Amino acid sequence: MRSFDRMEWPKRYKLKGSVLLLAILAVVFGIWTQRRDHQKLEDSIVISELSFDDWGSQYIELSYVVENKTDQEINVRLLAKIWDAEDIEIASTLFDITVPPRIRQSRSKLFDRLNRSLKEGERPYRANIVIYPKRTM
Repeated sequence: MRSFDRMEWPKRYKLKGSVLLLAILAVVFGIWTQRRDHQKLEDSIVISELSFDDWGSQYIELSYVVENKTDQEINVRLLAKIWDAEDIEIASTLFDITVPPRIRQSRSKLFDRLNRSLKEGERPYRANIVIYPKRTM
């Protein structure tokens, strides 16, 4: 009977300290640039004047004003949430918009999928729209 010598697999090698330090610095630099870009985007896009145009038991229409302060067209992802008087979330949605350069626009968003239907005589109480950042991890 033959005997076989097997190589140990996978062979593991430890990284040198300098390579490990460079990898950590690259990750930190990437996170820093992503946060800086997100902060720059938040400074150039202004969302204001939120109001409820219309609502029923199965839908809510939210209007808002968005302003682009830069010289470039920006495609931005927004997260909108609506709460009732007891601070319970009624609806939320994530959507993309494209804003032309140096313009102030009035827009509206229709929420037709609610977490719960509105009761008779109930109205939405509070709304918020924020820029949704790209997640690092």
